[in-house]
Amino acid sequence: MTSSPLKMLLLLLLPLLLGHGHLLFAAAFLTPSASPILVNTNGMLSVCNKPQILSTSFSTALFSSSEGPQEIAVTINTTLTDEKIKNLFAWIKCAFDYDEEDKGDVYAYYYNNMELAIAAVFGDNLPTDSLPKKLLEMALKKEGLLGQNQQQGAIIMDEEWEEACVGDIIGRRDREQASLGAMGAAQWSGRWMTRPHSLLVVENYTTVDDWIKPLRRKRRETLKRAGREAQTFTITTKPIRGGHPAPHSSYAHFRCVVQHEVRLLSKMYGASTNAFVNALAEAISRYIGTTRMAGVIQEYRDVSTNKVIGFAHEVSKGRTTRGQWFYCDDDAATRYVWFHSVLDLVRRAIEDDRIDVVDLGPSGSDAFTELKAQYGFEAVVDWPAVADYSGDFLYEEDQNEDEFGDDMLE
Repeated sequence: MTSSPLKMLLLLLLPLLLGHGHLLFAAAFLTPSASPILVNTNGMLSVCNKPQILSTSFSTALFSSSEGPQEIAVTINTTLTDEKIKNLFAWIKCAFDYDEEDKGDVYAYYYNNMELAIAAVFGDNLPTDSLPKKLLEMALKKEGLLGQNQQQGAIIMDEEWEEACVGDIIGRRDREQASLGAMGAAQWSGRWMTRPHSLLVVENYTTVDDWIKPLRRKRRETLKRAGREAQTFTITTKPIRGGHPAPHSSYAHFRCVVQHEVRLLSKMYGASTNAFVNALAEAISRYIGTTRMAGVIQEYRDVSTNKVIGFAHEVSKGRTTRGQWFYCDDDAATRYVWFHSVLDLVRRAIEDDRIDVVDLGPSGSDAFTELKAQYGFEAVVDWPAVADYSGDFLYEEDQNEDEFGDDMLE
């Protein structure tokens, strides 16, 4: 994929909740030109089904209408399926592919608009000749996901497409820079205080049992079960290499992020259209963020299907290893995958003479902070005083040996 400002601007994608249950889905990357607006009112979305004119020389009308732009109420179906997630990913890939060469393409511009993406993928009653539906159809055709002899909307199952890593080629230094914000560099650099981090000091442990034995019986049993569940999945370490696409920049991993965020926000805020749209926005932003960072991926796959069911993103710097991100699909959420990822992270940290502290970072809720505490991870306000991030980023010996220089990539 080519680089463009869109990829960084997508990180600013945030839904804005307004009063009285209304939701305006605002994307910071929208260009100044007029474009269809998506507004949620009492669970319904209003969308202009005919686009505006991009310039004096190009009209983006996908169907003719003497009545001018029309407004229709679109019902958002919050049922999440693999097919819908695949549709959304195909749309996002078109947005990623947008660059200077596409300025003459009157349709490419609209893939920057995630409002239209959500309407196209999750709208139940959009006319087939509306802008979002036409754009989605073109995206699927571009990706080779529409079969000639299949019913409209049916998607070809293509394992190679699902597994292809399509992220940006990013140099090591740029990946390290992109990792600092999520690691909490603002606090250790003295700029501002971040949220408390959950830390486990492992420098005096010799084996993982030294950590497990003092835990309460129920917690020990949970970790033991996580070990038994490991028979049902495989774990593969995949280094994120400078000068290469991230090993988790595929649809297979995007699917895990989307399911994870929809499940999480539904539990936190209740099942609603607002929570669903917020979760989709969060998933897109987080997926783009994790695939731009440095570190290592621990990839979890189901033994019987070989499908990616989750991944943990770890980054080590100084004398600290950070559990940066974790995402899993709905199936893995019932199979103790997160507990196994923590168990495995602690074990490897103890075995690594370079590491003194395991940092699971801040939590999105008090309940999750408490859960970490039950496994020995103490929430520390002045966490840089305990977790030493002052040294270099840590890598395996050959992790970045064949990367291109960062200057050559720019």
